Amino acid sequence: MAEVSAREQLIFTIAQMEWELFQQVNNTGGRASCQDDPDTFFKMRMSQWMVYSDEVLHSYYEDCQAACAEGRNLLFEKYARMMESTYPEEYAQIRDTLPDVSDRTALVEEIVKINVAWDAEMMRDYPNLRKRGRALRTAEDGIDAGSSMESYLRGELLTYSVRTLKLILDETVRAKEQGENLLKQTIANETLFYGYSSLEEAETKHGSLS
Repeated sequence: MAEVSAREQLIFTIAQMEWELFQQVNNTGGRASCQDDPDTFFKMRMSQWMVYSDEVLHSYYEDCQAACAEGRNLLFEKYARMMESTYPEEYAQIRDTLPDVSDRTALVEEIVKINVAWDAEMMRDYPNLRKRGRALRTAEDGIDAGSSMESYLRGELLTYSVRTLKLILDETVRAKEQGENLLKQTIANETLFYGYSSLEEAETKHGSLS
C-alpha cells in the first residue's frame, strides 16, 4: 500500500472537517440526500482541493479552525448565502446573522468571473459531463432549478478569509494566463476517482448513457 503524503493527508483532513460541518446544516425542507452520501462528498471536495497549492490548503485549514473556535459553521454560511437567489424570503430572515464580507466581495467576484468562463469552456468541450451538473449562472437560479455553479462558488468563496482568497485569486489568474483551467482539473480529478482514465473517456461514456 502506498504511503499517504502529508499533502494527501491534509486534503483528506479538510474534507473530513467539511463533512462534519455539513452534517450540522439544517436544510429547508429537511435533511438533504447528499448529507447521507459521504462517498460523493469526499470525492468532490477532495477533487477541488487537489488543484490548489499547499499554501492555499494550509490557509483554508486555518480558516476552518478559526471559524470553529468562534462557533461558526462555514458550510452553513455557504448554503445560507446561496439561498439569496433561491429562497429570498428565508434568506432575508437570516441575512443579518451572517458575517460582514464586504472586505472580500471584490476578490470573490474576480475569482467567480474566471471560473464562469472556465465552466462555459467545459460546457462547450464536455457537454455530456457538464450537463449533469448545476446550471451555469446566477440568473438561472430558482426554487426548482436550485443554485447555479456561479452562486454556489460565490457562496463558498465568501466563507474564506481574505488571506485565502488572495492566494486563490493569484493561482486562478496565473492558471488563466498560462492557458490552464482549474475547474477542468477539478472535474478531471473527479473522473479519476470514479475510475475513468481521462475526461475524454468519461465524456464518451456519459454520452452513450444519454
